[in-house]
Amino acid sequence: MESMDEVSCKRAELEGCHPGDDGRDVALSNLAMSLFNRFRTEWKVDDVNEAITLHRAALELRPPGHPQRLSSLNRLAVCFSDRYDSQGVIADLEEAVTLGRAVLESCPPGDHDREEYFCNLAQYLWERFAKQADMYDLDEAIELYRVALELRPSGHPYRYSSFLGLALCFSTRYDNKGLLADLEEAVTLGRAAVELCPPGHRDCAISLYNLACDLQRRFKRRAVARVLDEAIKLHREALALRPSGHPQRLSSLEGLAISLLDRYDNQWSVADLEEAITLGRAGVEFHPPGHPRRAECLRTLSHGIWAISRRQTLMPESGRAKSVHQASFPLYPTCHADAASTFHEFSLHLWDKFRKQSAIADLDEAICLATYALELRLPKHSDYAVSVDQLAVLVKERFQRIDQGTNSNESVMLGQAVDNLCALRHCLRDRFRNQHVIDDLNAAITLHRYVLQLRPAGHASHPSYLHDLALCLTQRFHETANVGDLDEAISLEQNALELSVPGDPSYEASKDSLATCLQMKISAQISQASQASSTPPVVQKTRPPKLSIMSFLKRSKPQQVNSQMWKSSSTLCDLDAQNEYKEI
Repeated sequence: MESMDEVSCKRAELEGCHPGDDGRDVALSNLAMSLFNRFRTEWKVDDVNEAITLHRAALELRPPGHPQRLSSLNRLAVCFSDRYDSQGVIADLEEAVTLGRAVLESCPPGDHDREEYFCNLAQYLWERFAKQADMYDLDEAIELYRVALELRPSGHPYRYSSFLGLALCFSTRYDNKGLLADLEEAVTLGRAAVELCPPGHRDCAISLYNLACDLQRRFKRRAVARVLDEAIKLHREALALRPSGHPQRLSSLEGLAISLLDRYDNQWSVADLEEAITLGRAGVEFHPPGHPRRAECLRTLSHGIWAISRRQTLMPESGRAKSVHQASFPLYPTCHADAASTFHEFSLHLWDKFRKQSAIADLDEAICLATYALELRLPKHSDYAVSVDQLAVLVKERFQRIDQGTNSNESVMLGQAVDNLCALRHCLRDRFRNQHVIDDLNAAITLHRYVLQLRPAGHASHPSYLHDLALCLTQRFHETANVGDLDEAISLEQNALELSVPGDPSYEASKDSLATCLQMKISAQISQASQASSTPPVVQKTRPPKLSIMSFLKRSKPQQVNSQMWKSSSTLCDLDAQNEYKEI
């Protein structure tokens, strides 16, 4: 609310300052800064777009030699940089670099903000390197950060920031060139940044996280246990500073999980493995299907699942090794395909284990892992059918357990599996709407059926799932004209109404949908009759009932809807009986 008040206030000031008035450049700049501050809080791109326009207008009123031209150039560059971070348009980053150079060229020696301008340009160049991989940009960024560091002597409040940026550049160069000297420099600079960053500062978490990652890299080169222990400690501290909802929490979850898996590989501590898997699951749950980082989360989790698979393969039990489908034991997951194979194979292992021991927890986890494998093998993938078939077997077995009243309680793992299926079906349906590939809609319908088996009649959400499936079938009817889909949609909506409470939004939605489906059914039959007849149909014999279906559903009492309408639905869809239908 305060940001809105500030923007409104600055806007009013600008409106009172007409073109040509003294101080108009200040009014333009002040409103631009208020909008930019709000953008950094609310992340609405319209704010930064307007801020850029206003800064440009202010810059035109501040020609070379104007005492405020330098600040306008710098603020405009920062706006372009932030818009690039938000939208990813490379032209914005190029503009930021150009303006950053103009700032340094215009900045006189001894200017108290000169070190800030060096850091800003270094940051823009590092971002451009991350996008275009031009090593000249990275090398120049390092030189600029070094100059900024010299301009921020011991005791300077932002000296830590120069250490932080310089460490990041050396770490990036190590990733690209593999020179150990760059990694050692990154660790040294990272420690300095952590030591100097003020407690409670917003950069504390990133300082801890970056140093932890560099220590992980050092451990992979030298395998010194205490280095990995320190990395884990730092990751924990960074995670504590990134609570639920923090935009960078996933990075800390993944970093800590991978560090724990590295230590497990080195020390075989089951506690490390179990915690890593817990963290991996948390990352997956935090990013539902469709999220841009979802696949990355699944791959991190697959590392832990792979480690469990390997452990159970190698650890003796009753004098023999456990079988985790050793003949097809997947490679360490380094890509999405490997991750899918890991989930698939361990799901099969749990299915085998369930058939031997009948532990429902194994079946539920097998279903959950199978949904992950399916998610990474969407339609058109060569192994999609294999994953669908496996999931069908698992869901059928679980449905039978629920139907028999044994093991009917829903576990956390099964609930997660259902959530995965629900989110995935929505993603597929949305993709169908955008790309119009019928395979996506068919896959969504298949997943709808699985959900209905796992949430059968009696579950509070069952009516809404019936309605959702009916909508998908209706959509497919529009694409394929398969009357069977329409008939099933009508039946599903009838069942949903019988299980719903009149007056609830879900009840009204199913009632409206049913009316639409019945009218579509009549229209389809009329069309078929017209095509089959060599003469135009007689209007009197094919006219719809006097009371429309929608009107009937809206006027009738629930009891009438649940009894008379169902009895008359066949009549409504029977052209020969149309004339005998009477208004109720």
